[in-house]
Amino acid sequence: MVADDSRVVRVKTGRLLSAHDYQVLTAEDGLDAARQIEGTVPDILVTDVDMPGLDGFQLSRQVRADPRTAHVPIIMVTSDNDELRSQAAAVGVNVVLGKPYPEELLINHIERLMMAQAGR
Repeated sequence: MVADDSRVVRVKTGRLLSAHDYQVLTAEDGLDAARQIEGTVPDILVTDVDMPGLDGFQLSRQVRADPRTAHVPIIMVTSDNDELRSQAAAVGVNVVLGKPYPEELLINHIERLMMAQAGR
């Protein structure tokens, strides 16, 4: 699942993931993502930090607090700084990617996290 309030980011990231044979769900913001996750648990969550409704930190806390979704790997994409990295780690985010990032880096992180999930 890709949760980002930017339509351009959702489309671009969705196309990238689809090109690598991933099925992609998109959410317009944190609230939309939380609603969708209630019905369908994603294999991985790629989320922005700054979104209306629930921001990326609130969404990540909610995902980690639910036993059905606590195992879901979370990749947070944001303007990179040390404070955000420590906040992200505190709420259980697996990877923080600074904008802009090389597309292959996102794919590499997803592949690694998915392999780790398969081995859990």
